[in-house]
Amino acid sequence: MIQNRRFHIGFTLVEILITITIFVLVSIAVFNLFSFSQKFYSQGTTRAELLQNGRVILERMSREIRQAEEIVTPLPQVSDNPDNPPFSEIEFQDGHKPSPYEDLGSDYYYIRYYLSTSTGEIYRQYRVYCFDPCSICNTYFQWNDTMIESGQTVYPIFCNLEEKIIGEYVDDLKFWGAGLVDISLVLKNRGQELDLQMKLFGRNF
Repeated sequence: MIQNRRFHIGFTLVEILITITIFVLVSIAVFNLFSFSQKFYSQGTTRAELLQNGRVILERMSREIRQAEEIVTPLPQVSDNPDNPPFSEIEFQDGHKPSPYEDLGSDYYYIRYYLSTSTGEIYRQYRVYCFDPCSICNTYFQWNDTMIESGQTVYPIFCNLEEKIIGEYVDDLKFWGAGLVDISLVLKNRGQELDLQMKLFGRNF
């Protein structure tokens, strides 16, 4: 008597569990590798963006400070004096000729750079000084000129001709030094930080 035997081909429970475990481990490894690559790429992109911003800011500042006729801001000599700390802004007389606003007829134009701590942006102001209100001013003076009015010494007021943002992601900005101007610029974004330093020798002051 011949008996028919049926052979069932398949996986045992142990084999299935091992396969699932291996699949999960490989998936986790691939995911971690992908996440690391994305994080590394993001950090590289952020740092490149910070570096580009820093270069634009410092190149613009350095070009104009080197040509300045006079530094208006009373910068401290050193950076570590707690009684006279560095400034987060600088103002100076524009030494480039001709001025973009030469049609005003002024002999004195001034540039001011400052950090907005609320936005992390660097602003550049272009200005003149007047004794009259800015809306009617047509005679311009040096920033430290004075006049006597009713027995009182009167100082000119600044009138901004323009204000522009020249950089962003700035966490700190410092100026100090005399003759040789030091600039410290710290940029931050997405957990990345970049610290840049520069020394400038003024040609005209």
